[in-house]
Amino acid sequence: MKTVSILFAAAFLAFSTGHAREAEKAPPIKHLGRFLAMDGACGWPILTVSPNGEITALVWPYPNHGFNEGAAECWISSDGGARWQRAGVPVTNVPGVARLNVAAGLNGKGAYAALVGGFGGKPSVANVASYKFPKVTPNPEAPVPAISQDQGRTWQRHPAPVMQQADGQNVIPYGRIEPLGNGELGVMCYSFDELVFYTSRDDGISWQKRGLVTKGKVHNETTWLRLANGDLYAAARTWDDGHVDGLRSTDGGVTWRSEGALTLPRQHPADLTRLPDGRILLTYCHRNQGMWGIWVRFGDAEGRSWTDPVMLVDMEDATDTSEGILKKDGGYPSTVVLPSGVFVTAYYTKGTSAHRRYHIGVVRWTLDTAPVQGRSAGN
Repeated sequence: MKTVSILFAAAFLAFSTGHAREAEKAPPIKHLGRFLAMDGACGWPILTVSPNGEITALVWPYPNHGFNEGAAECWISSDGGARWQRAGVPVTNVPGVARLNVAAGLNGKGAYAALVGGFGGKPSVANVASYKFPKVTPNPEAPVPAISQDQGRTWQRHPAPVMQQADGQNVIPYGRIEPLGNGELGVMCYSFDELVFYTSRDDGISWQKRGLVTKGKVHNETTWLRLANGDLYAAARTWDDGHVDGLRSTDGGVTWRSEGALTLPRQHPADLTRLPDGRILLTYCHRNQGMWGIWVRFGDAEGRSWTDPVMLVDMEDATDTSEGILKKDGGYPSTVVLPSGVFVTAYYTKGTSAHRRYHIGVVRWTLDTAPVQGRSAGN
């Protein structure tokens, strides 16, 4: 039994009681298999189910947080997430640039659309040990749109649109590219001063600012989806203590309002997935000592009522024996639902007791009708 501080346990209980109306319990989880998808990758995976049933993942393929030049890659699974193969590169990098910040999803024609940003000032892979954090964060690279007609194997790049805040700082794309239901696509982008919602009228080739979500250093990495009632719902990581807020727009992304915290501090970032029965799945990383892992909550179709949190993947031993800037690292889950009803969740970790290197892990799971007691539901 792992030790959890009394103060944290009390806060966790209060949070669960306050946010799961009528103290609704999460459905029990049944694990179908856990896999090592990509070795040596810090990852930050974003999963998408293609029209042909394949699962695609955009990932950062190096064992660091963008300390060397390189480009995000597309990997593909044709067997429901058990085995993966490298496919293509949405946006190749120029020397000295790490193209690692990505948003992705299907456009209205069923093609795979990506928006890829990044940062310059990076050494080569061979000289990654020489990298030092800059004293002043440089302007991010302009996000570049790319479209694939063959599930990520080949890509057509398009000129980078102007996606900047007023002072000329480029924004950083993150999370899912989703349809708005009117022929447009949407994506969340953030900077160090604001969070902005962008839309595209040409299937992801060009993008225009639709609305300011939050102003100031409030939110950064944000995922979103369109609800059955037409509202847009987002889960946004905060800058201050790293909790995730729920945000809502009822006018197509022009204006947004906060609806309170979905997680406690140090529990971020999150992914939102629409389930076949209309409910919403929130997947996120729990970074609190004693409860480190991937957790889930289930929301109703309008995102107004949420279940208690349940652990999906235990990563409490998520570390490795090598020296590094981060002694423990992992999270950034992404979840899709297959036509069979099986959930596939990808995440990254710096290492576990079974595999002590950076890697992207995948867990296949479903909802179990058999009674499960306590935390063993996530083991």
